[in-house]
Amino acid sequence: MNPHQFLLENVFFTTRDMAFRTGKSITSTSRKLSRLSVDGSVTRVTQGLWAQIGHPLYSKYGVIQLLLGNEQGYISFLTALHINGVISQIPGSVQIATTGHSRRLISPIGTFEFFQLNPKMFGSGIKESNSRLTYYIATTEKALMDTLYISARKNKRFSRLPEVDLGEFDENLFKKLLREQITHKPIRVNILRKLAKLR
Repeated sequence: MNPHQFLLENVFFTTRDMAFRTGKSITSTSRKLSRLSVDGSVTRVTQGLWAQIGHPLYSKYGVIQLLLGNEQGYISFLTALHINGVISQIPGSVQIATTGHSRRLISPIGTFEFFQLNPKMFGSGIKESNSRLTYYIATTEKALMDTLYISARKNKRFSRLPEVDLGEFDENLFKKLLREQITHKPIRVNILRKLAKLR
């Protein structure tokens, strides 16, 4: 595959992947991408990871699986609540639940915040997006549970939430997720107390 065809087909990609798919060395591919970045054709997201923000399929959410690498993860917290129409306020960062370490990545395409959750919390309540560049995102109930879980454990984060619209919120499903994924009873009680204040 020639580099032009590769760039037509890939919105996000690594230097290594482009080199492999085009039959070029990593060194020459890296030089080519550096040249393309000067005129804005590609944008360096982080070391060895690139984006084409002018591509018709571009959405910053599409890069998440590449940022996660071998970790499990999905969009959650206020970002998922906004995408799902529960809050109108747009979060300043893309918030992601991960099995890896908590961290923050500030990049030219946005700020990405990763919050470490117990692997037992990775199961029900996560869906695949219906976009061409797929990513995983929490349902409303799961995103709210994740948010209140972090708030219950780390009092300063998510201690004050924007106004929420719980019109289509399924409280029974929320409680089912809570029973399945959070075993520590005092935290469950705290989360339910916080939920009651939002109703």
